[in-house]
Amino acid sequence: MKKLLVIAAGGVAGSLLRYLFGESISTYSITIFIANLLGVGVAGVIALRVKPSELSRLFWIPGFAGSLTTFSSVALIHAQRSDLLAIAYFYTMVALSLLLLLAIKPRSEEVS
Repeated sequence: MKKLLVIAAGGVAGSLLRYLFGESISTYSITIFIANLLGVGVAGVIALRVKPSELSRLFWIPGFAGSLTTFSSVALIHAQRSDLLAIAYFYTMVALSLLLLLAIKPRSEEVS
């Protein structure tokens, strides 16, 4: 039960932040783009750089980052437009997310 409450608390924080982004940024597609990249960054830092406790990991990755990011909105943007710009939007988000994770990932030390 404690784990579920921690995930729920992270979910509340992430979804509220995404809502606040939407209120402060007038363009829905830009809001989702920024929220998704931020969520990927948070999840990447927690998973790849920090040694969190189990509860902290549950708060930040499936809770906060999981509710901040949204694939359903990306799919909706793509379905509503179905043009080259929507396709570019999708693949740019995926490419930037992967590049962000690559930048976050610790470098392995070379063995001599």
